[in-house]
Formats: sequence, structure tokens, C-alpha cells
Amino acid sequence: MKLLIVINPLSGGGKGSKVGQEVLSACKKFDLVATVVQENSPETSLSFVTTYLTTDRFDILIAVGGDGLVHDLLPNLVGQKTSLLVVPAGTGNDFARTIGHSSHFGHSLIQKISESREVTDLATRAIDVGILESGEHKRFFVQIVSTGFDSKVNQRANAFKALKGKMKYVAAVVLELFHSRSYPFTINIDGTTTQVEAMLVCIANGSSYGGGMKIVPHAKNDDQQLEVMYVAKVSPIRLLFVFPRVFFGAHVNHPRVHFLTGKQITLTAPTIAFGDGEPMGDLPVTAYLSDQKLRILQP
Repeated sequence: MKLLIVINPLSGGGKGSKVGQEVLSACKKFDLVATVVQENSPETSLSFVTTYLTTDRFDILIAVGGDGLVHDLLPNLVGQKTSLLVVPAGTGNDFARTIGHSSHFGHSLIQKISESREVTDLATRAIDVGILESGEHKRFFVQIVSTGFDSKVNQRANAFKALKGKMKYVAAVVLELFHSRSYPFTINIDGTTTQVEAMLVCIANGSSYGGGMKIVPHAKNDDQQLEVMYVAKVSPIRLLFVFPRVFFGAHVNHPRVHFLTGKQITLTAPTIAFGDGEPMGDLPVTAYLSDQKLRILQP
């Protein structure tokens, strides 16, 4: 079985380097030979990954890092036979959490890989992947597209260096709250248009973002549907009281929180979009599911 290990040593404020060495040690312990990519520059890493996957066939790609690394790897993995194992070492790790890939699972699976002759001996499944169009650009996403207040929070959280995990998102929410405003959104779902004055609109393929905030708890990445959630116009104080419920998914019954479902969603508003925590550009944006799947190892 051929393994490609991609380590982001800078993820999680350096956690990626430590976890990456643990993964390499586990592979050595079980006599697994792997091709390793570990570069400080994301561009250099992706260049190596693209070259390796273009010139050779790998059964499993082990990604040691956070949601940003997974997001960057998607163009090389969607529609391919290579199965993905995520060993979480980032700040939020929402994708790993959604698909059930924990550090413990990753290390136990390395032993299983050493005992398997073919990747077919391991349980895998194919999941949905979203495509977000912004202008002339198309990008994959696997979790959440956030706009409005959410995107502003994401932008602010990404600028924090000292804070990690949920804390940086909580701090970003509190700081951004004083600048919060509603936006006139036009939401087109499968040809049906809705106009709302909303604080934020999310498009979900996965259930969480921001280090475990269950923004759309019922979203599933294998049902060929995208979920839309929006928070209608509220005062900053009311928004502050709604926010803590997101950690438990308890906001879903709030009268200002609304859910819609569809296959193709276009959002128009004077704001920006983030996908999987990465900047995607100004609205309007259109989201839909790719015809191709992402293959992951199953817990």
C-alpha cells in the first residue's frame, strides 16, 4: 500500500510539527514506508503533492494539519481513488471532527494500515464536496460557506496569532459584535428567490465551524443537499444572547434563525464570503455540489 503523508508544521501554532513527528514515528514503528511532504510554505507543499499524485498512484493520503490544509488538498483529491485520513493538528479541526477523524483514530488506523495488504481491506466512504463560484473563480469546500457577520468574524479570527481554537472565534465574535449590521440578502435556491434582511447567511455541507460551533447541526455530507441557515435582523445585544447556543446547536429553535435546503444556492449582498475558513471573495457567490466525491477512511 502506498502512503503519502502531508504535514503542515505551522498549523495550530506549531502543533502540526509535533503531531507530524508522532505520525512518522508511528509509521516507523509499524514498518510503513511513506512519501513525506513537510514544507513551511503551503505553495511549495501543494506543488510537491500535485507532482506526486500526478506521476504516481497513492492509496492513502495522510493529512496532518487543520481545515486549511484539507481545503488546499481538495483539488488533488476530489474525484480520485486516493483515500484521505486527517490527523487533526490545526486550530478548528471542524472537518476532522465532522468525519470522525481524531488523533487517536489516526494512530490506531496506522497500525491497521500496516496489517492490511490492500486499501480495500479498510473501510472507506465517499462524501459530498461543494463548489463555490465567485466571479470567474471556482473553489471546493467541504464544511461551511459563511457570509455577512460570520465572514467578518472569520476575517478577524484569522488575524489572531496568540489565541487558538474556539477562543479566537469567541473573541472575534465579541469584538465584531460592536460593528455588526444586517445586510440585504437575495437568496436564490433552485430558481426560487427570497429577499431577507439578515445578519448572516451560511451554506452548509458539514455541520460545524469555528472549532466545534454547531451552526447547522443537521447538515450531512452524504445526502446530496446543501443546507442554508440565516439569522434575520436582530440587535447586537440579541445576537450576543443567541451566539452561545451555537456551541450546542441549541439556536435552531430561535425565532430569528431560519433554515432552507437546496441543490444550487446563489447569495447576493454587499459583503464577502469565506469557505472552510478561507477567503472566497465578494458576493454574489453560487454554491452547488460537485459531481465528484471525496473518498475518506471510515472510523
